[in-house]
Amino acid sequence: MAMAIAYVWIKEGLYDKKYVESHTEGFDVWKAYLVGDEDGIAKTPEWQEAETGVPAKDVRALARDWGKKRVYLAPGGWGNGHGGACRNQTGIQWARVMVCLVAMQGLGKPGVNMGNLQWGCPLDFNFYFPGYADGGMSGDLENTSMPVELYQRMPQLPTMNASFQKIPRIKMPEAILNGQAEGQPWVGKSIEHQFGKMVYPAPGHSPVRMLYKYGGSILATMNNTNRWVKMYQSENIEFVVNQSIWNEGEAKFADLILPACTNFERPDISEWAGLGGYGHHGQQQLNHRVIVFQAPAIKPLGESKSDFWIFNEISKKLGLSNYFSEGINEIDWVKRQFDASDLPSQISWKKFIKKGYFVVPTEKEEFRAPVSFRWFWEGRKKDVPEPQPLPSDYTEEYLKGLQTQSGKLEFECNSLKRFVDPERPPIVKYEPAWEGPHSGEQFERFPLQMLTPHSKYSFHTQGDGKDSFLLNIPDHRVLVDGWYYWVIRLNRADASDRGIKKNDLVKVYNDRGCVICAALPTARLPRGVCHGYESSAMYEPMGEPGKSVDRGGCLNLLTPDKTQTKTTHSLSGANALVEVAQWDGNTEFISAAFIDGHPEGVASAE
Repeated sequence: MAMAIAYVWIKEGLYDKKYVESHTEGFDVWKAYLVGDEDGIAKTPEWQEAETGVPAKDVRALARDWGKKRVYLAPGGWGNGHGGACRNQTGIQWARVMVCLVAMQGLGKPGVNMGNLQWGCPLDFNFYFPGYADGGMSGDLENTSMPVELYQRMPQLPTMNASFQKIPRIKMPEAILNGQAEGQPWVGKSIEHQFGKMVYPAPGHSPVRMLYKYGGSILATMNNTNRWVKMYQSENIEFVVNQSIWNEGEAKFADLILPACTNFERPDISEWAGLGGYGHHGQQQLNHRVIVFQAPAIKPLGESKSDFWIFNEISKKLGLSNYFSEGINEIDWVKRQFDASDLPSQISWKKFIKKGYFVVPTEKEEFRAPVSFRWFWEGRKKDVPEPQPLPSDYTEEYLKGLQTQSGKLEFECNSLKRFVDPERPPIVKYEPAWEGPHSGEQFERFPLQMLTPHSKYSFHTQGDGKDSFLLNIPDHRVLVDGWYYWVIRLNRADASDRGIKKNDLVKVYNDRGCVICAALPTARLPRGVCHGYESSAMYEPMGEPGKSVDRGGCLNLLTPDKTQTKTTHSLSGANALVEVAQWDGNTEFISAAFIDGHPEGVASAE
């Protein structure tokens, strides 16, 4: 559709030709592809209608309306590599073509920009408080942003790991089961990092024999996650430790569980949505910046302990306790974080812990940051206060131009020309999803395209399965026969064809797994499409893990583990082909990952 919009602009002269000539490179090459000079296929609105089902007249009207006014493009997600439509099987092409569209209209001109205007609250980001990826205590010197600012304000003994072996997260089951893996992980430090290959095992390193799992839920957040089930069951892993608050998901695969208490049972200090180096200005999801003193509401329940206590006790056994804790306790570390921030300039420590929170004042008008990319349009040096690009990523003069090799917006990407990746050609081209209507026999067996965006109710299982108020929201889970089931939405006609009614228990399945959900027929989805939230449901197999159905709603059991391209670490799990049918109560289902010789998953490599 985006290419059809660009086609209309080209044919009807609805783009900024002067801007394209002065601020971009390679437009003529991409233009030749759009009009069909390269492959004989003009990317017309009629052409896209055959692929998307969106009427050509609507796309042509949208293109004309957009091309005749100044438009801010808000493509969703964070705009920094996280979420949005990027997480589908052709997300790379989608992201690139969005940039191409705004480049044709003049990125940075008054009224023409892209990103996250929905996050535009006037928050004061000159006020410093360290986010969770800024290092904290015993911060990782290599993999956090601690050296940039926090260390300058709070000198400490940082963690320095002598081992440089890493495993691409998506390839972890293959690494453990097959003893080798490789990939190009996403690294936000520089564009050039995408071309560096990570190989496991690293030279001079032994294979991993022990896993220490601390927080998070891979079974919910990664794709085709029965591969992880098989990995945990493998004899290649001799020992698994899981430090967890809840006895769910991966904790049940551990040889040793270290029960951690919740944040309501230990002292801490934090900022709402303050991500630090992980995500720039994540607080703009909120109306205010709020920094909280987390006073324990109760003592840790049962045998649970705080994370600090657990790590410190392990450090004692290793003879490293003084290096880890620096001889002070948790509340002392909270005070050090307080002193390292800008809080002391606004509120005393005594008043802060008594009140329990501090709302950062709204930024003053005279200190408001300049409009993003206005400097680029005007041909000036960059004046927007952002952590990236780093100084080494400028191709010529510091703060001059973009991170691309030309310093301009590139319709034909120079770095990809030298990388030679058939799946990422220098110009963005249309590629159909490799799991969809073009999938032949697979599409015949599994005719429903399942969409799996993130949930608005629970995040990475943190709010799911804890007997919370979320269970009272019918759009989140539905109580059927004494169990709260995840909701799967499908077109009313598709549901009728399958004899499915509202709140019927259905099995959502493909070769990778089977998940039991509560059905919700709706007119909001077209035929052939079903919808269920992912990354947010607990894993609850009804029998032997990997060989039984899941009733927790863990839809990532069904999503493909194949990366968008072989040379990237890009997730492609936002959609998958499935079938939905009435559940007959049978709990047995063997995942493809457990069938030798299956073409997908780890089994094929055994």
